[in-house]
Amino acid sequence: MWSKIIYNTDNHSIQSPPAGIKNYRKIFTDPIAEGLYQDMQLIWNHITYTKSEKSFWYDFASGIPEKFGVLNLFIRPFGDFCRTCIITDEEIDVLVQMDLEQKKIFQTKIKDEKRFRRELNYLIPLQLKKIGYEVLRREEIIEIDMLMIRKLARADHAKYLHEMRTRKARLENDQEDTANLYITDFNSLPLEIQYSNIDNTFHIPTKLLSIGYKIRPVKKGFNPVTLSLNGEEIETMAKVEHIRWSWEKRLNGWRYGKERDNIKKTHPSLIPYEELDESEKVKDRQLVKLIPSLLHDISYEAYPISPSRINKISYAIKPQSIIQRLLSETRKLNDEISKLIVTTPEINERIISINSKIEETINEVQGSYTYARHIQEIFLPEDIYIRECFPESFVLFKPKNIVSGDFYFFSKRNDLVIFALADCTGHGIPGALISTIGYGNLDMVVNVNKINDPVKILRHLYTYVHRFMRRNMEGHGLQDDMEITLCVLNTTTNLLTFSGSGNIIYHVTEGEIFEIKSEYYKDDSNLKQEYTFSLNTTQMKAGDTLYLCSDGFPDQMGGKDHRRYQKKKLMNFLHQIHKSPMAEQNDLLYEEIEKWREEADEDQTDDISVIGIRI
Repeated sequence: MWSKIIYNTDNHSIQSPPAGIKNYRKIFTDPIAEGLYQDMQLIWNHITYTKSEKSFWYDFASGIPEKFGVLNLFIRPFGDFCRTCIITDEEIDVLVQMDLEQKKIFQTKIKDEKRFRRELNYLIPLQLKKIGYEVLRREEIIEIDMLMIRKLARADHAKYLHEMRTRKARLENDQEDTANLYITDFNSLPLEIQYSNIDNTFHIPTKLLSIGYKIRPVKKGFNPVTLSLNGEEIETMAKVEHIRWSWEKRLNGWRYGKERDNIKKTHPSLIPYEELDESEKVKDRQLVKLIPSLLHDISYEAYPISPSRINKISYAIKPQSIIQRLLSETRKLNDEISKLIVTTPEINERIISINSKIEETINEVQGSYTYARHIQEIFLPEDIYIRECFPESFVLFKPKNIVSGDFYFFSKRNDLVIFALADCTGHGIPGALISTIGYGNLDMVVNVNKINDPVKILRHLYTYVHRFMRRNMEGHGLQDDMEITLCVLNTTTNLLTFSGSGNIIYHVTEGEIFEIKSEYYKDDSNLKQEYTFSLNTTQMKAGDTLYLCSDGFPDQMGGKDHRRYQKKKLMNFLHQIHKSPMAEQNDLLYEEIEKWREEADEDQTDDISVIGIRI
């Protein structure tokens, strides 16, 4: 349904727009269907359809919201200009596959239906533009500062002017006929060119997101930290720039052609980045290499953010897991061995065979981990639900090995919000299996049994988990367990009740930070090792901040002296940043622990989880 993917100009979801359900077809489906048919007629040599085939175009248009939902894409009305979208070729393939699986066949015989469907899906953003809507990802546009964008556009144009006046040359390719017209200050540029520059610089934050960075102004009295880009980061941003350029062309009616034709609007570079000539790739790389200096010119800097903030962005670099590093190091080792020894064709063939089996095995394990992560992401609360529970909050969730033994839980019922952070024994697949058991049982206790008391919740939880893991007096079964902090906040009175077995709670109130300890007793006299929990209460005030932390952050090895980060240092750092916006605190925590880890060239020690909530 269209309402599920529509955002307003303030980037808030429109759940119940004033237009009635009957108007959706008039506003969206009908004009998009007709526009698609007309454009495809030009591409596919005057397609015709029978009366029964007419429904194909309307069915296709009405199915757009469902497909965009799968890709985490939204639409919103635009004002002065339509911002280009970043939709990868792989995502277009997903849309095509969804079409083919629905088996809604276009009756007119088409030799290459898959290509037909690709062309059709590539036209969707253009049709939305025609009715005044642009395509976006929430992760790309959230916290984008238009003042910053305009500064970047001016800085970018200033560099262009400097280059033009120095070289006294004409621009190449797309602007070769009009280059000399634009050797003027930014405000004197034609409005269309201003918008084009703004759109280009609008995607500088998008390119930086693709490598795990965001932009912020440099604090007064500090020098900006110039971003140093490695080869992988440059290549990733260059690819994003090519995707942006491609969609800018498509939104202006261009399509692929073997030769460039300004009248027919065909261009040979409207192909995947991987298929471009090396000379074209170099242009994109040179463009993104300018970004650090552009930021420096406007006194902004790039800083690393938590991977959880960009895990829904398909084109972003994902942090390397141990498995990925193992595969990379194996390939590097094989290359070095090949350089050191001279082999016969038979030995070389044998080495290739062994390497192939190693890669196949590693990729199979990687696939299992990836699917396990997908399962874990499904049952963990979505960001939007967490914001419904606590509008000012964040969750820093950084698994050690793709999937995590930590899990977090949020549930809202009337005036009560029940939330928890748990740290299960182990990490990776073993820890994730226990966390799945823990989360499932906690969800049953809270949302099925409707228990609100923290102590009763934990008693039921541990009973279910231990019974599930077949722990008994005879010593059979697994001895793995979990540490958990469970809280219940009455949002009317701001009374916090909580209980737990381990983990850390910090409370910031009136500018001071305190550690809150939840007392519990573990009975080691029998093999069940049963827990006795205590009920704790704290009166929270508006503006107070609460932090729940697993031991992954304070236990992380790093620093100059190669030691643990420690709880006291974490407590002081939280106190230092507690006034910052919650989303920014998430990034500051991630940046802090990464600096600490990298200073000693240390791998991540354990799963890292921190929940921050402002009352």
